[in-house]
Amino acid sequence: MGSRRGSRPKQVHLTGFDNEPMARLAEQRLWEQGIPCLARSLSGGPGLWGSTFNLPHEILVFEDDVMRARDLLELPPLEIAERQLGETGAAKPGLDRQLLITGAVIAFVVVVLILLI
Repeated sequence: MGSRRGSRPKQVHLTGFDNEPMARLAEQRLWEQGIPCLARSLSGGPGLWGSTFNLPHEILVFEDDVMRARDLLELPPLEIAERQLGETGAAKPGLDRQLLITGAVIAFVVVVLILLI
């Protein structure tokens, strides 16, 4: 790993995905090539929403593995990705819409439950 004895390697954000299946596929490819990684939900988890299937996820890797992981997943170099992010002005344009839809569904379920009680 290249870390000093007694110190813990630092995990960093590699990339994000709009849903869990895509994040799990990327996670599997990284593990198959010997790159330890972690896929985690960005908006709660199974206890909060019931399922993380359609929630955005991120992939975390150790700092020393970032370049290998970016090459394996065919992600653009970090400098280009940051430049494109600056030009668009938003990291996740669909996230606001997804949160609005999720809120509307939750509100609907609450109203139905109130009416049934």
